[in-house]
Amino acid sequence: MLIEDIIITIDFKEVLKELGFKQVSTILTSQMEKMIKEEIEKANGLINPKADFISFNLTSVTEDTIITDCDALTFNTKYLAKHLSGCSKASLFVCTIGSRLEESIKGYFTEGEQTRAYILNGIGSAAVEEVANYVNQLIIKEAEKEGFETVKRFSPGYGDWNLLDQKAIFGVLNPSSIGVALSERCFMIPEKSVSAIVGWKKI
Repeated sequence: MLIEDIIITIDFKEVLKELGFKQVSTILTSQMEKMIKEEIEKANGLINPKADFISFNLTSVTEDTIITDCDALTFNTKYLAKHLSGCSKASLFVCTIGSRLEESIKGYFTEGEQTRAYILNGIGSAAVEEVANYVNQLIIKEAEKEGFETVKRFSPGYGDWNLLDQKAIFGVLNPSSIGVALSERCFMIPEKSVSAIVGWKKI
């Protein structure tokens, strides 16, 4: 399912976390606060949140293998199998904020504006996390309508879930429709993109 009308709010506190500022111990100068807020405003005009997701049945979840009824999609990972233990359905999604923000970051580096580049990069990370949360909430609502609860989302690259499985995920979704592609090493392009699976458990 393609989702294009995604509205998010870039939270100042979440941006500070992405930038490594500790809420209790960090004293933020007025100059730095002003710069961060300027870049958040700029980012709001650059991001283009989109997502694609699909839901399907899990036909088997063993100690180290997950088999689905979605085009014979199978994952071999102990961490994910444990995470999805007790789940009989799942949703896969890919989301992104687009490429314009990353292009602006590169522009800042070219101009020698390293601080602004660093700030905008952190804002991008916070923004795509908000998009992932938005999609996650849609999946939760869909699951609840069918009498399920969901487990926390889990992404390729965590634990022993090999990034190469991104190819399988991209095979059942249509990420190109939202402008997302894979590099040879299975990293997503644009970088500010997220892929994940959300398990469903019957209530």
